[in-house]
Amino acid sequence: MMVSASRWAEIRPSLKDQIGTRVELRLGDPADSEVDRRQAQQVPRDRPGRGLAPDGSHMLVAPPGRNGVDMCRHRGDAVAPPIPLLPARVDYDTGQCLAAGQRILLGLEERELQPAAIDFEHQSHLVIFGDNECGKSATLRLLCREIVRARTPAQARLFIVDYRRALLGVVESQHLGGYAMSVRALDAMLPGVVSLLQQRMPPAEVSQTQLRNRSWWAGPDIYLVVDDYDLVTTTAGNPLLAVVEYLPYATDLGLHLVIARRSGGAARAMFEPLLAGLRDFGCMALMMSGRPEEGALFGTSRPGPLPAGRGVLIGRTGDERRVQVAWSPAP
Repeated sequence: MMVSASRWAEIRPSLKDQIGTRVELRLGDPADSEVDRRQAQQVPRDRPGRGLAPDGSHMLVAPPGRNGVDMCRHRGDAVAPPIPLLPARVDYDTGQCLAAGQRILLGLEERELQPAAIDFEHQSHLVIFGDNECGKSATLRLLCREIVRARTPAQARLFIVDYRRALLGVVESQHLGGYAMSVRALDAMLPGVVSLLQQRMPPAEVSQTQLRNRSWWAGPDIYLVVDDYDLVTTTAGNPLLAVVEYLPYATDLGLHLVIARRSGGAARAMFEPLLAGLRDFGCMALMMSGRPEEGALFGTSRPGPLPAGRGVLIGRTGDERRVQVAWSPAP
């Protein structure tokens, strides 16, 4: 709706409050201006079309003739360039993904459409939440392959907990420290991991220089990768609680937890000691397609429906980036 009047006072206040865009031409009395009375006095009387824009700057209205319309079209009606969007699928072997170098690649981030990487050196842990078939296991598969690609066996050792065998055969090099596909296998593997962590705890006589350089122990970083975490935590107990006491020292001990869990019941699961400890000590989180009723588990955004492989990567400071996880097929 467009309304014109000789004075602002002629428009009822209830209607005037609903007018979002106001253009003020030369008024009979500049004192009636509701834009800028001083500038209204400078509007010439003998120049039709001259007036004040909403911000108080002077303007000239284009005449309705053909020439004026064409001039406005050429000057201000250029079509804006299309906004680049995340693709529905990013293949792991594309050029953009291969440009990750020594970083642990995750996929493409939406803001700049550049490779998104996981910085395990400054943010030790990653938790992934999502519905079924949203890409949680595929994300773990990609991260395992990236760790193998970017780190030598002397730099990284992976211990994989995979009850549904979605990661079977992903790591077959010397990077693999252990693979647990059942409760019994996990009970056999976990004491070795805990023993390594215990040996790396700083002794009483460690110097400040050694603490600063993390030089009182030598060996590869430990990556404990857990798929379907909700299957590991049962009413009978949670074997992974054995590593909770080492979470405060994870950076010093070279410990990294990468855990994937379904989003159903995630709000309740965040009170579980291991997940609560990870959140308290500032882990990263990848929120994939989930249920809004679970609330904001990390950061401020609630989960919602997303395409497969899509998620919101949340850093320990609360910064959020929407990413498309690179697709790496199963072996």
